[in-house]
Amino acid sequence: MTRRLARVLIVAVIVAGAVTMIAPYVWLVVNSLKTVEDFTSHPYSMRPRPITISAYVRAFTLGRIGIYLYNSLFYAVIVTGLQLFIDSLAAFAFARLRFRFRDALFAMVLATMMLPAAVTLIPVYLIVVKLGIADTRLGVMLPGFAGAFGIFMLRQFFLNIPADLEDAARIDGCSTFGIYARIILPLARPALATLGLFIFIGAWSDFLWPLVVLTDWDLYPITVGIASFRNEAWIYWNSVFAGSVMASLPLVLLTLVAQRYIIGGIALSGMKG
Repeated sequence: MTRRLARVLIVAVIVAGAVTMIAPYVWLVVNSLKTVEDFTSHPYSMRPRPITISAYVRAFTLGRIGIYLYNSLFYAVIVTGLQLFIDSLAAFAFARLRFRFRDALFAMVLATMMLPAAVTLIPVYLIVVKLGIADTRLGVMLPGFAGAFGIFMLRQFFLNIPADLEDAARIDGCSTFGIYARIILPLARPALATLGLFIFIGAWSDFLWPLVVLTDWDLYPITVGIASFRNEAWIYWNSVFAGSVMASLPLVLLTLVAQRYIIGGIALSGMKG
């Protein structure tokens, strides 16, 4: 009876937590299907009267949500691909190669994880301005081309790969880059998929940096684009909700598809070394 009671309590806590997290999203979707008058009259009602997609149509026509979605997808895909490549190269070097000051350099990389983003915002912005790429797509993406967390995570995974595979490859005449490309990366697919999902979500959800570095509305990502709805001549809250639903839907679907890689990647990225 004690075990059954404990199991019931655990399930109840899990269900309560799930409902707490899902309820705001359900409320968001419901209000995106309301008319402006219905939302104004019944903002907390969970039943649209009537159900309409006019908010989505208005978001695409007046809100230019399609341009913002394209920009976010472009930024997220490029940043994810390049950061995975650069982080994996750096992690391979720290995990498999021996060179002078390796541990000291790795400690410096880890130290950057302790700095809040707000601390480095102004220095990074000044660098981007000095390079002449402010208010450009490259200026938005450049700071995301490498990340200390990704280097650390992949290094821990690479340390768990048996060294015998690397030794056998060297005996067969494989180069260092060949070992990285043909042995390490194929074995690290779970960790790469997990890290790639984290990077994609972070790049898609980034708000502060694009807001600071961009002034051209045609280059805004979805996060800044939705926020600009309230600054325009028209304010339709149901359209803001519709834009928020469309902004979150790709992340929800991507997380559902890749959730098994997340669990496997985290489980296999041990703390060895």
